[in-house]
This record gives sequence, structure tokens and C-alpha cells, in this order.
Amino acid sequence: MALHQLFSLRYRRKYYLDASLDTSSNRARDYNASSLYVTNVGTSSIHLGNSLMLKDETLATTQRVFCRVSSSASAPAAFTDQERNKFSEFHPTVDVSFPQLERFEAKLPDSKNSMKSVLSVKVGPQHINFASHVDHAFLAETAHHALHSINRESETLVINYLGQPSLGDTLQCFASEDKIYITRTDDDTGESTLVAIAK
Repeated sequence: MALHQLFSLRYRRKYYLDASLDTSSNRARDYNASSLYVTNVGTSSIHLGNSLMLKDETLATTQRVFCRVSSSASAPAAFTDQERNKFSEFHPTVDVSFPQLERFEAKLPDSKNSMKSVLSVKVGPQHINFASHVDHAFLAETAHHALHSINRESETLVINYLGQPSLGDTLQCFASEDKIYITRTDDDTGESTLVAIAK
């Protein structure tokens, strides 16, 4: 469905998230909702919003954009009217503020001297999803760790997914200014390509 995806997350109540990990916590027992919405449908793209709730408190919100492409033509594949009507059934029925998406220039910085290597990860079987490539959640976790290592953590996380790493690849995280650039290196060919940018 998506070769390119934009993702943005905002933590609303970080201390609640920590508490909910404790299964003995009353807050954990009160956890009650994770809702997924369709916020917008384009010609070949769909915007999804998600909210994580604890009682009446919003713990975190995310927004993602998927673009459907034709596997044969490698070009955008438009949704049918029937598909668009089906998507409309999932529009938000409550007022939820989703974080803003941001598109980055899909390339490494011009000056390699400005890039600092901060993290390297080998892709194992536990990182692969049903589509036989690295799960986006693992890439997000890798980006989060890399940002933490350069003291760039905040209440928001924005990621542009640009590629699909595979089992056996080495993910290398480079810091430049306020962003993390994640590349994949194919162990067989040694070729390195950009797969994600995070901020």
C-alpha cells in the first residue's frame, strides 16, 4: 500500500504512558481506548489519525499518510469511488487534535562533514513484519533512540519513511543539525541508501 509514508507523533501525557506500563497500576486497569480515524482521502493517498486514551485523558496522538502505488507501473494508483466512500465511514466523530506532518527533502545533507554517526543496528528476524521488510514501528524506535542520544527528544516525533530495509541490512543513524538520517547498508553489495529521516 505504501512505499512512502509520513508519520508524526505527539506525547500528551508522558507520565501516564509510563504508569500504564505497570500492570499493577490503577491507571493501567483504567486504560480504555485506542482509536483510528481517516482524516482525509486524496486521489491515491489516505491520512490516518490515531489517539491513545486513558479515561478522558489523551496520552498520545499520531498522524500518518500512506500513498498507494501500482506495483507494475510504480506510479500512484487512484482509489475508486467505492473505496473513498468506505473510508469516509471512519472520519472522526469526536474533536481530536492531531500533530502536524512535515515533509523533509529526501536526501542526505550536502556536506558529509556535518553528519555524525550516532547509532548502528543490525536488522534481525524480530524486526521484520508480515510484508518481509522492517516494521515501521522498529524504524520509529530506532529514530527515537538516535534522537535521545543527541539530546533532541521532545514531545513530538516526525518521521519520513523513504525505503524498506530488509533482513540482514545494517541501519546506520547519522545526526545533522536537528534531524536523524537512517541509511540501510546491504551486506551483500555494500550499497547504502537512505530509508528514513526523523526530527
